[in-house]
Amino acid sequence: MRPVLYDLWGVPISAFGVFLLLAFFAAISVARRSARQRLGADPNWVLDLSLYAIIAGIVGGRIGYILVNIGQFSKTPVSVLTIWRDGGLVFYGAVAAALLLVRASARRKQVSFGALVDAFAAPMVLGFGIAMIGALLHGLLVGKATGVPWAVEMFLDRRHPTQLYLLAASVATLIVLRAQRDRRLADGTLFSLALLMLSVGRFVVDFFVEAPQVAGFVTAGQLASGAVAVVTLLTLLVLSRGTPPEEEPAAEASG
Repeated sequence: MRPVLYDLWGVPISAFGVFLLLAFFAAISVARRSARQRLGADPNWVLDLSLYAIIAGIVGGRIGYILVNIGQFSKTPVSVLTIWRDGGLVFYGAVAAALLLVRASARRKQVSFGALVDAFAAPMVLGFGIAMIGALLHGLLVGKATGVPWAVEMFLDRRHPTQLYLLAASVATLIVLRAQRDRRLADGTLFSLALLMLSVGRFVVDFFVEAPQVAGFVTAGQLASGAVAVVTLLTLLVLSRGTPPEEEPAAEASG
């Protein structure tokens, strides 16, 4: 655990901030290539869209974090702006805000919204996985105390490396997405599948996160993840009905 990587002329450089920037850079690089291959989109337009989506995502993620921790911010309102200290972003809030912006851009460009978000599916998962390394160093999503051999030292105790669990979920999601690349799928399927797998992964991992339970035995993160999983699963069911049929191999002419 190393929340501050180093001081730059007296300014602390946050570990989470550094890895968040790396996540953005990697996601944008992959998104430009993916959108060009899938849509023939201008890489410069994708770059601009990605940057605006990132800004929208940060704002949406921060708003989500503030709403979840409204009591904390009501005591110190100025801390709403000090995101570099607490690393407070809610992933689903970031995704929702970014999707609204991408949808508006798709309408202006008259391109398929589903196809466009599919181009951002793998970049989103890649960025999420990289950000989890920063979350581990910063001390976010702290795991429960445990004696498992792979536990990490954090806050004077050995704990579940929940951030690495989520990183593993990201890798698994990328593998599944890659396996779908040659299949004919309805627009929006890849993004929905990616979000479904990440939400299920977060729901499971939250059992090992040290967080207050808000309803029975589940956390606020699990409630949000469960809701997202249900919505994305229903979306996939609807999309599957419109999936174009697989092309049948041409029958050989009989002699």
